Amino acid sequence: MSLNLFTNFIYPTEVHDVAKLFFNDVVLTEEQQQADVCLLESQLGNEFCFVANYLQQQHSESVNVEQFDYLHKIRLRKRHAKICLFNLLQKVTGKVVPWGSLTGIRPTKLAVQIQSEGLDWKQTFSQVLGVSQPKVQLVEDILATQGNLRQHMPNSANLYVGIPFCVSRCSYCSFTSGELERLKKYVEPYVDALCLDVSQTLQFAKQQRIEIRNVYFGGGTPTSLTAEQLDRVMSLIDVNPIEYTVEAGRPDTIDEAKLQVLKKHGVHRISINPQTFNQSVLDEIGRKHTVQDIYDKYSIAKKYGFVVNMDLIAGLPTETYQMFCHSVDCAIALGAENITVHTLALKHGTLLKHQNYYADEQSVAQMVDYSHKALYKAGYVPYYMYRQKYVMDNLENVGFCKPQYPCLYNIDIMEEVANILACGTNAISKKVIVGENRIERQANAKDVITYIQRTQDFVEKKIQLFR
Repeated sequence: MSLNLFTNFIYPTEVHDVAKLFFNDVVLTEEQQQADVCLLESQLGNEFCFVANYLQQQHSESVNVEQFDYLHKIRLRKRHAKICLFNLLQKVTGKVVPWGSLTGIRPTKLAVQIQSEGLDWKQTFSQVLGVSQPKVQLVEDILATQGNLRQHMPNSANLYVGIPFCVSRCSYCSFTSGELERLKKYVEPYVDALCLDVSQTLQFAKQQRIEIRNVYFGGGTPTSLTAEQLDRVMSLIDVNPIEYTVEAGRPDTIDEAKLQVLKKHGVHRISINPQTFNQSVLDEIGRKHTVQDIYDKYSIAKKYGFVVNMDLIAGLPTETYQMFCHSVDCAIALGAENITVHTLALKHGTLLKHQNYYADEQSVAQMVDYSHKALYKAGYVPYYMYRQKYVMDNLENVGFCKPQYPCLYNIDIMEEVANILACGTNAISKKVIVGENRIERQANAKDVITYIQRTQDFVEKKIQLFR
């Protein structure tokens, strides 16, 4: 079912996000077109007229709204505008969604924010935002696992290093990464530029006495570089972080020489991401490795003592509920310290989106439900979560860990409690201003060529952000 929405509503982006929960295709238009479902535009307008009064009523007995700054008031108004539209669309369609009116990426961050406003976040989630009880419990469990790990540390930052290359492109991938063979002539110049970026960033951090708490190599697939190239970049990181993570990701990029480089430079944690333990599904989505490769590379990684994360995706093409349960069971049986369960997101720019692929949402929800129950039963606990636009059934991605094995960087970045000094393409440096509840950002180029050509410009902009 499709829907046209007119942009003369308050907060059109928020309106669009909520409407997407109920309709497959939502178009914002300035033209007064006659939509298949007009949703009684006069009623919709009346709903928005009540936003200000609704906001005041919601907070009047427990907190004085006037104490909040301008940006905070805007956030509250947007939140309640979404609630108004959500309530109306739910009445019109009868559809029930697990996360209610929440469309944001970070439900746990919102829960903490609501609590800081003097409200009971669990009551607000269930009674005001329409969040189902299982999802409220999930948020509560994650916050309990995070405990005092979730905190802003003044005069500190995490270092992110981006490697934008992969050996092949998976059909579900929307990252700004490129196939190694196609970009082969740019790999060495990119490593040169990245070394400049990393060295100057760390030099600045030392001058400003910014402590580097965690180091994270993401991608793409960092281990698509050679052992020698990895060694060049890592040799520049002369800090002793609490946690050092490298996304090895693709089993077909891992070998002993690269693992030896990682071990030499003090890496604690790597990812070996199956996505599925079913060979036919691996072939379908464009992964150029076998199920046996997953087992073989995991065994080698454990020989070097790495903490290992494994990613799984619910909703992949041709993977049935039973096949997905098999993948979950295999990851648990291997004993990976971290297992992250993603729900497939059909983003623009992916091959699956181009092919108009659409999984059965009820089946995907059952997959996610099974994975959570199986992981809880095996002794894992959820420790971080994020949500994405265009995700199947409006669900979520959850990182589970064995007790005492949470990834600190994942908590920091998803809860937005830590500064980030970011190096490489499509890397975004973030400065967290806790007292004002806002974040300032500085992004590098999304493409490899521009980044190589303008590395020094991006380094200087990043430095200015933190001066």
